[in-house]
Amino acid sequence: MLFALLISGLAGLSTGIGGLAVLFFRRPGERMMSFSMGFAAGVMMTVSLSDMLPHTVETYCQTMPVTTAALCSTSLCLMGMVAAMLLERCIPSESEMATGRDGVPAGALRSAMVTTAAIVMHNLPEGILTLFTSYADPSLGLTLAAAVALHNIPEGFAISVPVYYATGSRARGVWYALASGLAEPAGAVLAFSLLRGFLSPLFLNGLIALIAGVMLYVSVSELIPQGFSASRHGGAAAGLCVGILVMSIGIHLV
Repeated sequence: MLFALLISGLAGLSTGIGGLAVLFFRRPGERMMSFSMGFAAGVMMTVSLSDMLPHTVETYCQTMPVTTAALCSTSLCLMGMVAAMLLERCIPSESEMATGRDGVPAGALRSAMVTTAAIVMHNLPEGILTLFTSYADPSLGLTLAAAVALHNIPEGFAISVPVYYATGSRARGVWYALASGLAEPAGAVLAFSLLRGFLSPLFLNGLIALIAGVMLYVSVSELIPQGFSASRHGGAAAGLCVGILVMSIGIHLV
């Protein structure tokens, strides 16, 4: 169990590695912020559509026909989008939030909050899967943890840059990225302690499909519009392309 927890923790901490990027450049301007919003959207959309949903369909196909598995997975994804739309209303709107530090628009802070929340939600079931796999098969757990770590590095960047831009604090950017990664081992330990007898591959993969819907909604509703409104220099489009490319490579490396 200790080995499985260590593997899950190391995979989660890789998010903090991505967050360290903010230590190497000045506080981003509008163009960089636009790029980072597009990058975050590209990362989240790619991991949802190229990794999370296909994985759910593949798992469901083991117990049900392909068409039924696809319908169940997409229905859960749609439920995640609806849930994200409802949760979005719990976050103050731009008009209700004060202008950020040094005149930074409130929308930047809101987008940073939403992005961080979505990635934390994504990391929770990911941590559970890593822990349980490592506990059952240490060699397979190492492979899964390596794949998760590759995913988490660009996710850390996607968190730290918007937070740094919105708050002017490098430390906050790094800390938010690290804390989101720590959600993996924390969620895994909690699930293992309280829900070990109830968790199943079908349940966990259904949860993954739900969170894929959350991430897709956040990307389309928050990140892409905010990115394109932040700059007129095509930064969001460039970030979107780079995010898709980087995450696609990360998914297929392991």
